[in-house]
Amino acid sequence: MAQQGTVPPRTAADVAAWEADMARLSAEHDALVRDGRWVVGVDDILSIIGRSRHEAYHSAMLAWLLNPLAKHGMGAALLSRLLQRCGVEDGPSRHRARVECEVVRGNTRADIVAFCPDVTLIVENKVDAGEQERQCDRLYEHFGNEPGAVFLYLTPDGRPPQTATGAARDAWTVLRYRDLATMLAAILPQATTGELPAGLAAAHNYLATLRREFP
Repeated sequence: MAQQGTVPPRTAADVAAWEADMARLSAEHDALVRDGRWVVGVDDILSIIGRSRHEAYHSAMLAWLLNPLAKHGMGAALLSRLLQRCGVEDGPSRHRARVECEVVRGNTRADIVAFCPDVTLIVENKVDAGEQERQCDRLYEHFGNEPGAVFLYLTPDGRPPQTATGAARDAWTVLRYRDLATMLAAILPQATTGELPAGLAAAHNYLATLRREFP
């Protein structure tokens, strides 16, 4: 009989039973992997391609979401919410918006501009980069004459722009990426039956990126 505190010697039967259990567990693991039920890692496109902190990719996605004609199927819902955040009441012209990225005026460039007949939303998007010299002042100077111009500064932490002075300082509204995710989640239609349409699935996928990168 084994003494107290010692491990009894393994018999051939014990070893065989252990090997059988390990083989069974290995087979179960292989079956789970084969059936796609054992998964790891990220599942949003921007993270998969290593661009989840890339400003230009986020600007492109946001511009697409602001376009009322895009195949996300939300119309002008997000554009209206961002304009309301900037103090602009909703109106029918939002559905006639024309949205562009990288709009150049003089010696400056706006990341995103949504042109409506009566209001213009200018978005400066910062993820990890800092501001260029007089950047927000220059945007205000070159885009301030657009109809109903309002300015939105989008960052991970909601900080105010450092290069906005004088009248420009009061013109900028700040927004965190986390708040953008909350807005998007509130208006995204959910699937009721079957799979989501491709465009709507893309919007949900981008929401997953926002929630992962900017909790």
